[in-house]
Amino acid sequence: MDNNRIYLAPMVGRTDEHYRFFIRILSKNISLYTEMITCDAFLFTERKNYCVKPHENNLTIQLAGSEPKKYGECAKIIQDQGYHEININIGCPSNKVVKGKFGACLMKSPNMVADFIYEIKENCSLPISIKTRLGLDYDENIDLLLSLINKTKEAGCNKYFIHARNAILNGISPKKNRRIPVLRYSDALRVKNLYPELEIILNGGIEDAQTIKKTIKQFNGIMIGRKIYDDPMFLIDIEKDIYDKNNNITRKEIAETYSLYAIQESKKGISNYFLLRHLCHLYYNTVSSKKWKKFIHNIIQNNIEINKITEFEELFYEEKIKTYS
Repeated sequence: MDNNRIYLAPMVGRTDEHYRFFIRILSKNISLYTEMITCDAFLFTERKNYCVKPHENNLTIQLAGSEPKKYGECAKIIQDQGYHEININIGCPSNKVVKGKFGACLMKSPNMVADFIYEIKENCSLPISIKTRLGLDYDENIDLLLSLINKTKEAGCNKYFIHARNAILNGISPKKNRRIPVLRYSDALRVKNLYPELEIILNGGIEDAQTIKKTIKQFNGIMIGRKIYDDPMFLIDIEKDIYDKNNNITRKEIAETYSLYAIQESKKGISNYFLLRHLCHLYYNTVSSKKWKKFIHNIIQNNIEINKITEFEELFYEEKIKTYS
């Protein structure tokens, strides 16, 4: 199976370099994404100096913006940084993004998005993809999406990640935009059938291995975000059920492996907060879940040595013995 068929969705404030290291402990096969990065943030901050680490193989950078020339400027730099692909965000519905005239509102401007593609292709040779929605607001007609695909495939894009919901631009939060608009896998499949020559990857509402097995046969891949963030051990199921790889690593071993990385990053001046915040859900859906979160928060808030995260199970076991003795 093509090891690019399962993708970790870009999540603002979440899919940073430390989270990507954490994910690689759990899965060697899932393809990784950066957070959404605006072209301005890329060009005028330290982000432009970041080079992809060896463990981040198959890392896509997601850009957002509304000025074609800036996409070209970014592409010149990205070309040599080790990224696997450049993805354009045409799906984010937040008010901030709408005010900046990028994200989902650009579904209404397919010619402009095509210009982004032209500029990127003019300045680098990396593959280009688009992440978008089925439509805008409460109109379930997919003509807007079809127009976007038609214009951008002419410009040279042949890969589309489709979140199978509309984006509601006014009145609800980004969080509610991931839940309130109706999931319409049938419309996403209709798009795939209309464009068999294109790569169409399904995103939205996928929370178990059985759904992945069922839908991956109909599309060119599956993208998953919040489910993996909230339940990282779900990746163990994906490795086993989708990639036929048995990763029998325990939560304690994950913490031990991650702590070695985090200790080195801490020496560079990275705070405990940025290094440990993504570990809070490691014991999701276990009897240890609440105590683990409290344990991690205590290490973060009191700036305790990072290697203490490896002692959790022993401490928790000792506490249970005291409770029942």
